[in-house]
Amino acid sequence: MQKGMLLIQEAEVIVNEVKERDAAIGRDMSRWWMYENHIRAAANIAKTIASKIDGMDENQAYICALLHDVCRTNERQEKRFHGIMGYEKLVSKDEMVANSVLVHMFPWNEVPSYEECRDMFFDNKKDYDFIVEYTKNNSPNDYDLLTQMADSLSNKNGIVTLEQRAKEYSERHGVDILSSMIEPRYRLKSYFDKKVGGNIYDLIIKDSFYNIDISRER
Repeated sequence: MQKGMLLIQEAEVIVNEVKERDAAIGRDMSRWWMYENHIRAAANIAKTIASKIDGMDENQAYICALLHDVCRTNERQEKRFHGIMGYEKLVSKDEMVANSVLVHMFPWNEVPSYEECRDMFFDNKKDYDFIVEYTKNNSPNDYDLLTQMADSLSNKNGIVTLEQRAKEYSERHGVDILSSMIEPRYRLKSYFDKKVGGNIYDLIIKDSFYNIDISRER
């Protein structure tokens, strides 16, 4: 199977299809801006960092991050982990993007035990086992890692620090911030700091497009 087949315009069509799907099932579209802020901030973070790394395709990095949550808004309805559903949706279109979507919530492709994350998988052991088997046989590439990094540095308001993102997650899900949650993400940051020869915060914070404020009236 060929890799890297999706174009940015095609990825944008997929995002629009997500929006249309959500509207069709009666989702509160006044909250769409939160989802769009997150995915677009992640996409721009990935593109900016990739542009500073020899050998990385910044458009491919952008697409991987833009689509990382392609099935996030309907996972509760489907009762399946959105990384699995996103992989299934995209694998025939772009294998590289699909793989990044599959592992985007597991820095370094390190998957916790089933007991630790069974709620995330809606008690679907088959989906969990699929990801475990995939990560056992596939080391993360830089696009996977960069998607994981970009997801960890963006939320509904745009760019955030790792600490802010962890705090938000903790408060939203009512759980304590565990070192096991944030330590692998610090390793990601150190990895990309070395890749770009500096602090990635210096790259992304100075770019105003991270502080995007998509109108809530859209």
